Amino acid sequence: MRISTQAFFQKNTTSILESQAKTSKLNVYLAEGKRVLVGSDDPVAAASIQRLKQTISVNTQYVKNIEVADAANAQEEATLGQMVNILQRVRELLVSAGDGIYSLENLDTVAQELEQLKEELIGLGNTRDGSSEYIFAGYDVDTQPFQVNEFGTVEYFGDRGVREVQVGSGVDAAINDSGFDLLMNLSNGNGSYKSTIGTSNTGSGVIEQGVVFDPSIASAFQGEEYSIQITEPSGGQPTQYSVYSIEAATVAGSATVKLAGIDLNDLAIGNVNPATVYPNVGSSVNVLFFATATPGEFEVQINGQTSLPAIYDANTATAQQISIDGMTIEVEGVPVATDSYQVNKYTAPTQYYQDQTIEFNGVRTKLKGQPLDQDVFTLSPSANTNIFATIQSAINALRIPGETDTQEALRLTQINMAQLELDTGMSNVINTRSRVGARMQTLANQTSISEEFKLVSQKAMSRLEDLDMAQAISDLKLEQTKLEVAQQTFIQLQRLSLFDLLR
Repeated sequence: MRISTQAFFQKNTTSILESQAKTSKLNVYLAEGKRVLVGSDDPVAAASIQRLKQTISVNTQYVKNIEVADAANAQEEATLGQMVNILQRVRELLVSAGDGIYSLENLDTVAQELEQLKEELIGLGNTRDGSSEYIFAGYDVDTQPFQVNEFGTVEYFGDRGVREVQVGSGVDAAINDSGFDLLMNLSNGNGSYKSTIGTSNTGSGVIEQGVVFDPSIASAFQGEEYSIQITEPSGGQPTQYSVYSIEAATVAGSATVKLAGIDLNDLAIGNVNPATVYPNVGSSVNVLFFATATPGEFEVQINGQTSLPAIYDANTATAQQISIDGMTIEVEGVPVATDSYQVNKYTAPTQYYQDQTIEFNGVRTKLKGQPLDQDVFTLSPSANTNIFATIQSAINALRIPGETDTQEALRLTQINMAQLELDTGMSNVINTRSRVGARMQTLANQTSISEEFKLVSQKAMSRLEDLDMAQAISDLKLEQTKLEVAQQTFIQLQRLSLFDLLR
């Protein structure tokens, strides 16, 4: 077989180029310090490396999210701490004002400080973060959440959303709390009942909070508003109390009906007063509304006894009292003809003693002071309120004019209720602060987890793609030697000529 000079040249040229390519490739791998730069280097390892890179990238993002969430929660925790300080100061002022040792001037000074504290609390509720977003506005971060309307009432304009970021695999962390749930969504009174005294009371009686001591019994009367009526019987007999309630029976309208008073000394009281006490037959009487010829005006009947010629005028926006044979009801709103309510009698007239505990229907309360004939004390089911309204009610109570025993009783009752509501509100803020602290602890744990997981993934990826430097250098030296040999061989082949032999 004849091998031409051209074949020799081609063979050596190819060998040199291949060796140069391998040398160049080894230099690249040495420079990168990697053994797998393209999928063809090690397909199985390349796939694993790609997955590990994705894992590391995700955990890097988790760490960034944790930093954002931690900063947001740290700011909220600090703000909540300031709120607790303000509410604690409000509570101190209410306790001191309720001692009964302050003059009207002193009480007004306390009211002024409460107004300032209320403004501070509104300001904290409108706290912004570093991005100028309101932290208590829910999702609606660009809207000022707490605003004072033209009537001086604080309204909430955010929403109830809680923003979250993902800080781990299947782990989300909240970065805010809704201002509505924090400060606006509270129950008045003690959460079960709100205690009030009649605005027409003349005695010094004060009612304490209503406590449910037997839920199994009280649940059967849920939603009823209780009225404790005081009577001074004729003939010098001891003062007595009795307990009634009023509830909707068949109602299609929007009227609010309350039992405002019962005069057991009225000669006609037997016509409207239930004959016995619950659960006996005759322990309730009906209150009915009948339309008159004038639109919006209604005749009221209690146990068949009519209010005529007196009528209830729904065209008037204010509450109105209707008295029939010694029983007085207070009506507000628009009833519908044939709407009916039921007055229930739960406790027959019972002698009253100072600081007496009164129990009925699984509920317990206490009267203090000296109530007088036809004084009324009410236990209303707790309704929604907010911390700003609570502080304002305390301010209004402190500014009740006069220093008579009756005015002191009204002031003290309202302050006591405000204090109970304040305790509920402060507990809510403290509990929220505790949840924020727990979130920050979770974030700290997730930081450790993400960093550790990232380190493990980096080690695994290093084992798969990092270059064995000693082996790579050895391979490079070998390849460089092969290249030098190929180059020298090519030089020698270039000298193969007959002219060199004919010298």
